[in-house]
Amino acid sequence: MDTRSRKFRLMNPFKHYEVSGGRDGSSKSGSSWPMRYSISPPDSAKFTPKIHKMSPPPKKKLAIKCCVLFLIVLFTRWACPSSGVPLSLHQLMLQSESCQGRRVHMYDIPPSFNTALLQFCEGGLVHWIKFCKHYQNHGFGERVMASASMFRDDWYRTDAYMLEVIFFERMKSYQCLTDSPVNADIFYVPFFAGLDALPYLYNESMRLQQQGLELLDWLRQNATESWRRYGGQDHFMIAGRTAWDFAHPEEGGKDWGTSLFDLDAMKHVTFMVLERRPWRPNEQAIPYPVGFHPSSSASLELWIHRVRDTKRTALFSFSGALRPGQVGSIRDQLSQQCANASTKCSRLDCATIKCSHNPEPIYDSLLQADFCLQPRGDTATRRSTIDSIVSGCIPVLFHKDTAETQYTWHLPSDLDTYSVFIPEDCVMNGTCIVKDSLKQITPAQVRKMREKLISMIPNVLYRYPSGTDFAQTVTDAFDLAIEGMRQKVDSLKASQ
Repeated sequence: MDTRSRKFRLMNPFKHYEVSGGRDGSSKSGSSWPMRYSISPPDSAKFTPKIHKMSPPPKKKLAIKCCVLFLIVLFTRWACPSSGVPLSLHQLMLQSESCQGRRVHMYDIPPSFNTALLQFCEGGLVHWIKFCKHYQNHGFGERVMASASMFRDDWYRTDAYMLEVIFFERMKSYQCLTDSPVNADIFYVPFFAGLDALPYLYNESMRLQQQGLELLDWLRQNATESWRRYGGQDHFMIAGRTAWDFAHPEEGGKDWGTSLFDLDAMKHVTFMVLERRPWRPNEQAIPYPVGFHPSSSASLELWIHRVRDTKRTALFSFSGALRPGQVGSIRDQLSQQCANASTKCSRLDCATIKCSHNPEPIYDSLLQADFCLQPRGDTATRRSTIDSIVSGCIPVLFHKDTAETQYTWHLPSDLDTYSVFIPEDCVMNGTCIVKDSLKQITPAQVRKMREKLISMIPNVLYRYPSGTDFAQTVTDAFDLAIEGMRQKVDSLKASQ
């Protein structure tokens, strides 16, 4: 052995120690556990204290030894905490204050209740319903290949019915997701209720069958303790349809609905839907997914900058098709008032221009106007209300169930600071002229209301799941849905 090797051997602190590592076999696939290290002397090693007279080592050698010893101590403290079990970064996050009350356990239910349904996207559930393009890209759909540069990055042809897929994909990367039901505060059942409902709604042979019974059997057999702990009150599901699609067929005198929400065992579960029935406390509306899904803070800020700086030439805008056969619809009157207002109104007729899965013409129209009319459609809510917020176009509402009774977790309660309300019957009987009502609002008030809308934009968007540079203070629709559920469960536990 040469002189250099002998010197290194004298300095090597690991000569009589072994480092071993192992992976916790109990961890689930996909979880990442750090190596467990132990430092132990071999059996043959003996420690005999001796006193040596030696001259102080050179400064360079002393500095190297100090650094090595410091690193050993630091490494040992990290790898071998007082509990004896190494903690991963994810476990440390779960124990942090930011996850308190927000730890979610996502049940590992059979794929037949969720992802396997996507295999039938080419008419396999209902022969004329095809959605293969819509569930791509985490449920956002195909990317927009628009001519305008503002719609090229982070814009998709999103279908609102993919809400349950979007939520499921985002949950997989949620920082407070826990594998342990014991440590969970909230329980997420990743049932694709809207897709599963299609055969029950449109297939006559299944109309009399009950949706959800097989799922309940699975929960009772595999999640007995957590399911019974609060009677399902700390559980939630996502349904990418309105609550009316899951109501009892006889409710409202209509032969429609799967009765999923009316099952006795489901009466305490929170269902997050596109539209709720306001008198049902276990239903909660969350925003329709629109075409913009920012992948970074820079993307979000760029869009907000465009919204704030866009020059708006029209007083108000009306986007949508007419409902000539719908009783109580005011769309015909609003369309006529828009025509009478001439250049003061920007009109987008979705009967002549394809608006579905095409955000470019919709936002071109919304960005032209200060106010955007949001009458009821087939139901009280419409995705255009969320589009209006994202575009900074002040929504003009005509019914309280369009927003006020719906998005209580996502929108501020002081609606008059960012929206205008005109009663439906006032428009129907010709008493209210929209243009005259909106002209009474001063430019200063318009600017203030728009700034309020701009501050709300992140709250109604579903950002790209892999986006990592968003500030802690930036919360999107997913985050607020979890926060709303946290508050609901906290109130439940406080009342016990």
